[in-house]
Amino acid sequence: MVAPLIGRLPSPRWNFMKHLLHLSLIAVLLTAVLPILAAEGDKYELRYRFAKGDVLQWNVQQTLAITTVLKGKTETVETSSRSTKIWTVVDVSKDGVATFEYKVGKVNMKKSQTGEEDTKYDSSKDKEIPLTFRLLEGTIGVPLAELSIDSLGEMKKKKALREYAGASEENRIAIPLPKEPIAVGKSWSMPTPIEVPLPDGTVKKIAAEQRFTLDNVKAGVAKISFRTIIRTIIDAQLQSQILDKYSSGSMKLDLDAGHLISQETAVNERVVDFQDRGSWIHHQSQFKECCCELKSCELCGGKELEDRR
Repeated sequence: MVAPLIGRLPSPRWNFMKHLLHLSLIAVLLTAVLPILAAEGDKYELRYRFAKGDVLQWNVQQTLAITTVLKGKTETVETSSRSTKIWTVVDVSKDGVATFEYKVGKVNMKKSQTGEEDTKYDSSKDKEIPLTFRLLEGTIGVPLAELSIDSLGEMKKKKALREYAGASEENRIAIPLPKEPIAVGKSWSMPTPIEVPLPDGTVKKIAAEQRFTLDNVKAGVAKISFRTIIRTIIDAQLQSQILDKYSSGSMKLDLDAGHLISQETAVNERVVDFQDRGSWIHHQSQFKECCCELKSCELCGGKELEDRR
């Protein structure tokens, strides 16, 4: 009776092989899990750093198309532009607040509208500015504004040096950064309230925020995505007036250089029945800018912008 029982016991060689298999399996699991744990544990301090005399030249490309259908009539307005924006650091305080002077180096614009001839303007070639772009007169190559930001991107001061047409989003050199070190995949927000003038002379205040997320960090460059969240419930008529605020996009922050090197923003929104039944409006826009200065970059290395000032 003893022999059969002994025959069923695993041999020492099998125990040894089984032990090796267990160790191999553990090693495979650790290899797969440890990088994930390490990535989740890494946190990055996102900060701006500027020095007096720094000059950041952004090459910018914008497109906009708005189609409106109202009372059976369709109208489309399209604009496109390429330009350079120049930010010069004129001072940096002891606590790291940088003061910038902002100006536009050059502009190349085009506008198309249903029922009208196309209009073009190139500041490097044309002596006269078409009436369509008259708001640009006196704004090319001259200081337009002075502003100060701290290392977290908080605006400390903003002063217009002359009137110019430019939305705050288009003239943004920095986004708000989190106060504490942050891990990949984590988010932070900034309130961005919207004020809309109403026909009766009052102003409608709309609660909104921009939410930022650290997507990844590669080769010392942090990729940050964002989206705009409208908190106030509004009707179609009011929504049609703020379609340009429904933006989302991404930007890249060079952690070593301490400043943004690219930004992309897009809007693609449609509202129906914003006036009468059957009316609708569709807003499509794209905004790209870059100051990486790489020849291979679509914006910085483009033929039109090789003669950068």
